[in-house]
Amino acid sequence: MIYNIIYWAEVYNVNALETLEFYEKNFDAVINSKSLATDPMFADALDEMGMSKEDAETFVMNAEFEVLGQKFMASSTWGHKEIDNAGAAAAFTFDINNPDELEQVKSFYSKAIEAGCHADMEAGPTEWTEYFASFKDPYGVSWMISGE
Repeated sequence: MIYNIIYWAEVYNVNALETLEFYEKNFDAVINSKSLATDPMFADALDEMGMSKEDAETFVMNAEFEVLGQKFMASSTWGHKEIDNAGAAAAFTFDINNPDELEQVKSFYSKAIEAGCHADMEAGPTEWTEYFASFKDPYGVSWMISGE
């Protein structure tokens, strides 16, 4: 089973909906739940939140998603406030002797790079493992994969 060490609890972004769609398409993320500001439970609160109906259509109040079987949370930022995700990171460890897990993380890394993520450390052997990779996504979040 692939394990995750979380250095951040949530992905905050001006447009978390775009981020979720990126992860779903390029990281094979599974969106478990997603509440937009257009949800009926927020209908009477849009004025109080200072949000237009147009903004509410893409504003993620809260979402839960999974990457490599591990859960994460995401939400949009109030007032389109830019967020610097520097330091936000997720590190996955997996059984280097399990061919299924190795193939899963290799595919994850390849798809991320093909999608335009920046490789901080190319996939391959290191002093501590036969397979390690590190990359940053377009939203400033760092992702690491390390075999044990």
